[in-house]
Amino acid sequence: MFAQAFTPGPANLLHDRQQLQSTALLLTRILTLIATVTLAAAVLFHPPSDFRMAVCIIVSVAAATVVVRSLFTGKFLWTLLFLGVLGIFTPFHRTQFSYLVISILDMATLMLLAASPMILGRSTSHGALKPSIRKLEITRH
Repeated sequence: MFAQAFTPGPANLLHDRQQLQSTALLLTRILTLIATVTLAAAVLFHPPSDFRMAVCIIVSVAAATVVVRSLFTGKFLWTLLFLGVLGIFTPFHRTQFSYLVISILDMATLMLLAASPMILGRSTSHGALKPSIRKLEITRH
């Protein structure tokens, strides 16, 4: 009686997958929004070096989620771009760029993060990595 309600079928797996995707999309959008606001504040108000480390951490977390999301949606060019952002904003090493180069990188990253919801969207591309659900038919000979 209860075994049928908890048996994972194709419909339940599809529903769980859609719910997981919508949660991942929401998490990605929230993190990119936080990173966009933080980076905009860093561009507008020249922050001290302590705040710069926090900016790097927030942008790195957002870039990592966008990398994973773009990888799973099959948008490999955007994956490479955001891997570059992740490399530039990694908090594990201090970059010795000039103030002008840092400002240009901040503004370019700000544009990428602001455009990421439009770039990734809801739908996946044709080259996406999709797990397939197949029926196994047993025939007796």
